[in-house]
Amino acid sequence: MYIARWCSLLILMIIADSGISTAVAQTVQPYTGLDKKLDSFKKEDDLTEWLYLRIDHSYHNPAQSLSFLMRTQKEIWRKPKRTAEKEAWLILLSNQAYNLLYTGNILESINYYEHSYNYFTENKLNVAGIAEYIFKPWANNYTRLGDYERALFIQKQTLEYALKENDRQLAAATYNNMAISYRSLGDYKNAERCVKSGLERLVDGSETEILLKNTLADIYKDNGNIKLAEQTITENIQQQKKRKPDFETAYWLLSSYITAGDIALLKGNFIVAQEFYHQALVINDRYYNGNRRREQAYATTQLGNVKLKQNKSAEAERYFNQTLHVLGLTGNGRLVRDQIFGDNRLIDVFYQKGLAALQTGNQKAALENIELSLLAADKVRFELADVRTKQRFQAETKEKAEQAIGIAYNLLEKTGQYQYALTILDIMEQGKARTLLESIRNNQQQLTLQTEDTLFASKQGLERAIAYNEKELMQQHSGAHGEHREPRKQLERETLNKNNEVLKFRLENLEKVLREKYPSITKAGRSAKLTVAGLLNKIPRKSRVVQFFVGQKNIYVLEVKNQRIRHIKRITNAGSIKQEIADFVRIYYHDGPAAMMNNPKVFYEASHHIYQTLLSELGIDNNEQVIIITDEVLGNLSFDGLITEKKYSTAISQWPYLIKMASISYAFSIQTLINQSQVRQNAGHRFAGLFITHQNSDKQFIPAVAKEASSIKKIVSGSFLMDEAAGIKDFLNAFDNASVLHISTHSYLSGVQKEPTLAFNDNDVFLFELSARKNAPSLVVLSACQTADGMMAKGEGIISLSRGFAAIGAQSTIAGLWNVNDDAAARITADVYHNILNGNTGSNALHLAKMNWLNGTRNGEQEYLPYYWDALIFMGHDQKLILKPAASPMIAYLLYIGLAAFISFTIWFVLRRLRLKAEYLLR
Repeated sequence: MYIARWCSLLILMIIADSGISTAVAQTVQPYTGLDKKLDSFKKEDDLTEWLYLRIDHSYHNPAQSLSFLMRTQKEIWRKPKRTAEKEAWLILLSNQAYNLLYTGNILESINYYEHSYNYFTENKLNVAGIAEYIFKPWANNYTRLGDYERALFIQKQTLEYALKENDRQLAAATYNNMAISYRSLGDYKNAERCVKSGLERLVDGSETEILLKNTLADIYKDNGNIKLAEQTITENIQQQKKRKPDFETAYWLLSSYITAGDIALLKGNFIVAQEFYHQALVINDRYYNGNRRREQAYATTQLGNVKLKQNKSAEAERYFNQTLHVLGLTGNGRLVRDQIFGDNRLIDVFYQKGLAALQTGNQKAALENIELSLLAADKVRFELADVRTKQRFQAETKEKAEQAIGIAYNLLEKTGQYQYALTILDIMEQGKARTLLESIRNNQQQLTLQTEDTLFASKQGLERAIAYNEKELMQQHSGAHGEHREPRKQLERETLNKNNEVLKFRLENLEKVLREKYPSITKAGRSAKLTVAGLLNKIPRKSRVVQFFVGQKNIYVLEVKNQRIRHIKRITNAGSIKQEIADFVRIYYHDGPAAMMNNPKVFYEASHHIYQTLLSELGIDNNEQVIIITDEVLGNLSFDGLITEKKYSTAISQWPYLIKMASISYAFSIQTLINQSQVRQNAGHRFAGLFITHQNSDKQFIPAVAKEASSIKKIVSGSFLMDEAAGIKDFLNAFDNASVLHISTHSYLSGVQKEPTLAFNDNDVFLFELSARKNAPSLVVLSACQTADGMMAKGEGIISLSRGFAAIGAQSTIAGLWNVNDDAAARITADVYHNILNGNTGSNALHLAKMNWLNGTRNGEQEYLPYYWDALIFMGHDQKLILKPAASPMIAYLLYIGLAAFISFTIWFVLRRLRLKAEYLLR
């Protein structure tokens, strides 16, 4: 019986999915006496029929269906027990998910499809139509959000199901959906492979062939092969025209027309493109009553883009407004802002509407619309699960952010109104380390909620399992050359990747459960973005903040002083400047000191040119505290060593470095800086140092580590762990208990993703293994190579170990940008602790240590070059740190002498008393 139910409901769902459920409602009369029938089934304890009656009623009464369906959980009198009841409950959950989607609530729809999937797997149900009813719409929801990684996970589950059931039609359709996901990620090789696999599994006369060839044309188009794309879609349309479209097949033709329109638009054939989009809309009206809304929204937006390309901005704006109406957004100003939800269609249409306003010269309207586009993007990004997916999405929205900043800058120049300066800072902050900010806030919020709730333990278990798998993958990749290409190794990697996908899905679902159970977690994430006024008010009044935004065309420099924006500069030719800085860092720092030593004048001039380009107009005063927030390639640059004056001198020790004018620290963003100042730190004044020389390992021996440990031990009192005593467990224990944690070891970037890695005595620790701790040090000193370096994530910053420690709770770090000189690092870090004991903040302690190097006597002039002294940078919240000084050798010697004298006197005194007592007794 349940198969018939599934089939009939599946047909109704297909009708509803086509958007004609309102037409059905006009021809089918609502149930009469519904409550009476429901009560009858309840009295008979017939839960199956009670559920199906509710589902059937929702189909025939779509206007009431969502509220009616969503009340089911409250009105049910017991949980499903028998198989038929569980099948009915599964159908109910999937219907709730679909109805939520139909009303535009994609995020809740995803949640209910997840509930459906979990219920299906937990109860081991074996029902027909599961792929069509749950898997496909669920994956499509993730596609709508732009979370193609999650979409692929579900699509792979669907494919596995299809192959198991030998459902070749479903397998072909699933391969098509996977191809779309891969194409959206820019992975055209895998996208083409999926299309080919789908074509191989087609049954004779399958309409899915049309869909696959539509997708193939899109792949060719996106990959730049316009000629082949046009040929493929033309043949596909001609093949469809030989058949009479019906309710189901018309959709394929609609999709083909849209793809053909996109290709024509790329070629500049505007009239042809316009005709194709109109044909798509005609099919939507004729066969689907105009209710395939997402397709309608896309085609309408593209018609607006055609007009935009023809400089017909007024006509373009009318089309864009039609799109907003189709998507359910009406009204103006605050009303529209409150209606915005996370969807790629909204991101695109608001951006295009902004460009249309810009074309007419209405910069204010252009800025407002692009800000709305960024708001829709922010709503999507917040809901994405995987960190790398968030980072990819952040990078994709940076172009829009640059456009908005450019418009705001023009308006600021034109009007002089301070509000536009605030807008620029606001958009800059949106493009800075948002994933890190969420990690800091969410980790801290979850840690404050940790009780005996087993959900938190389960979450930690999943995180550890994921980290273990990722570590295995990383270490396999870092093995012998070509080893990972062996069939056995390749199979192991595929298994690990597959397991990790399952674990990440389970973790995402568990995090949603935790957010539902503890709303403050969601609140912490959503409220992470302070108002601009709030940001400015929390910046230390005496500090000057210099924030950079590096775009494709321009670089923007924004300066805050005395909690007010004082200066904004636009630097053109961003591409050439980025290349100049990248070459400068590589030649003079990453490749070693040779180029700097061999031609110091060339280095001097190159350094001064970068200073002139980035900072010359700011007028930095002597002894000023400056916080620099970098972006993209600037994150590889240490500003201390920049040359501030043009006139060259052969006396390197006298060079005018920026460090001689100002004390510089760094932050990932203003928001992360504020949040780092609020995280829970370890109590007390404990120092812990882990020093690994690698003397008895296969890694390169570092003799300077022992020297560094010896130097610091003479200055600071604390726990000093050497080699065998400095393993991963020791590191975690020290992190949890020390107020200042010092780590001196090898550090390097592993694998294709340049994963930051620390080498401890017993094993390596990768950045992704670091998870939030209840307490954290106020300062972590990473006296190792490249600990502030890593892969550059556009819109996020450098993914470094310094960043990783910030995410798990460290308030600040001192880390290295390049391979540090061992002797210089040992001397400078020792001086840092000496300066901390003298009452300096962490940042000033490093500043004075560098200045001490420059003011001291060195072995030669070349040692005054910044390669030697400028590798370490301070990142994060600056504050005074209290440590216990080490006892001096003289004091220890005197204490030893005193103790020995006391013991000698005590022995003499006791013996004397005994002798006197014996003499007394003998008398």
